[in-house]
Amino acid sequence: MKTKLNIIREVWLLAVVVLITACNNQWDNHVEVDTPTLDGSVLDAVKANKDLSAFYLLLEETGYVNILNGEYEYTILAPDNDAISELVANYEEGEWNEQEKLAIVKNHIAFGLYNMKTLTQPDSRLKMINGKNQSMSTVSFDSEHSNVLCNNGVLHMVDKAYKPLMNIDEYLQYVRGMFPEEYEQLDSLYAKATKVMDTERSVQTGVNELGQPVYDTVWTTRNYFFEEMPINNEDSSYTFVVLRDLNFQELKAKYARYMSLGDEEQTDSLVVDELIRDLVFKQGETIALSGVKVDFSKAADFVPSPIEVSEYKASNGVVRFLNGVDVKMKENKIKTVVVEAEDYLSAYSPSKVYTRSRSSWASGGKDVMVSSRTYQKDPVTGAEYSFVFNTSNYNTDMNFYLLYEVRLNSVTYDVYWLSYDDMAEHIAKDPASEASTLVVCQKMFAAMPGDAQLARSSGGSIQNNYWGNSVAFAAYSVAGDKTYRDYPVQLRKYTLDTGSSRMIPKEEVEGEEGYDFDVPRMGKVQLMVCNTAGFHPYSKANQSGGMMFLDYIKFVPRIPDGE
Repeated sequence: MKTKLNIIREVWLLAVVVLITACNNQWDNHVEVDTPTLDGSVLDAVKANKDLSAFYLLLEETGYVNILNGEYEYTILAPDNDAISELVANYEEGEWNEQEKLAIVKNHIAFGLYNMKTLTQPDSRLKMINGKNQSMSTVSFDSEHSNVLCNNGVLHMVDKAYKPLMNIDEYLQYVRGMFPEEYEQLDSLYAKATKVMDTERSVQTGVNELGQPVYDTVWTTRNYFFEEMPINNEDSSYTFVVLRDLNFQELKAKYARYMSLGDEEQTDSLVVDELIRDLVFKQGETIALSGVKVDFSKAADFVPSPIEVSEYKASNGVVRFLNGVDVKMKENKIKTVVVEAEDYLSAYSPSKVYTRSRSSWASGGKDVMVSSRTYQKDPVTGAEYSFVFNTSNYNTDMNFYLLYEVRLNSVTYDVYWLSYDDMAEHIAKDPASEASTLVVCQKMFAAMPGDAQLARSSGGSIQNNYWGNSVAFAAYSVAGDKTYRDYPVQLRKYTLDTGSSRMIPKEEVEGEEGYDFDVPRMGKVQLMVCNTAGFHPYSKANQSGGMMFLDYIKFVPRIPDGE
């Protein structure tokens, strides 16, 4: 908070300008000057210059004569009398009020000391005490009356008075005030906003009769949206797109198809929040801060009357009014989701789970193996084979699980996983029998957002599966077959043997619906990947355990091209 020090300092009120021939050694090149220096404050310098009488009057009317005599150092860009006259002439009757006068004054004063050499550098910007970053490229200095170094600042005379630009946040609030309830986008943006004092930009102007500080208060907006898109930050630079409300409603309907929460009001709130975030960009980019690419190929400007502009250049970016904007869903707003196997939340027996380093082929350089025992039988010869990893640390219980959570949209997904057993001792134990190579059989259960969570009963069965006790997704892979290393396998639905807690997959669910992983509500989906037996011809049906290998699970949203 900018406060004055409570120290009374002697101030020499000058009738004439005292010229000093050399700079004080205390100034570095940042504030070095080679023109007259005043033995007095910057306020004295303004008052002593008859060409700045109009600006001095503004300082008196706004109370800034007290501030500029204080203990801080200032750089003042003081508009000459002609500049003030030109500025005032552009106001309608009654508009040149106390608030406007204060805004002009604060837009011409900066904390710190800056000489002309610094200010006239390419792309130079000066932060004024109102927090605005004033571009120096448009400022014209009077060289004869600039670089005047005073005992608490530097004075520069300029030939134009600059009205402060609104930042994006301020301008959007202005538009919303002009068009109440006409733009749902803006109404929703500010529905939860609160006004708070900006402690960095507010300046103490004095004390009241109780000795409490009095501030020239600057207000800012506190809004949870601004944590991700700080359009109220003067040091940021963004483009904010305001949509014609019909365009906004069209996109809302499109989003809602893939973001249903099962409740219309909750879905609407979520969709609006998502859409607002998808319409803020770094300047010059078409990928929003949210990471979504926005399609402007058919967009056109529109001019909301009586604003009469389709674009506003704010102090921290640009606001554009557009119609015909689109957002593609497929692999843009709704993307393929990959769950790494090593990111499991819990396991039936964690000590039996091994995260293996497989940098040459595994996604993320790792996969997961569960130490168990699998029995296989050659259906022709009757020969049996046993596959295990660590006989001193393995588990043979049915439905050993790895638990995952993944956030999915309300859409149908195709589900794949990569499962590859590269252990040499699991490959071709008997070259004469294919059954001597391990076939890794695994199944997957799911609980949808808002439903009861998956659980393994004391008897070993999986409870609260979205498809009940009779259906699960399943797939298998063959040890040593590099096809399963290089390409994921698509999971499909199988009916389960309901007569046993083993829940062994029996038959494929026929038709295309056998591949449909339908998510009815957007949110976190819970998954259990379990070992299984019996659903491959080599797998013994009466066994309980089973080795597990998993690299990742991939969910590909089934969205039409062009959507």
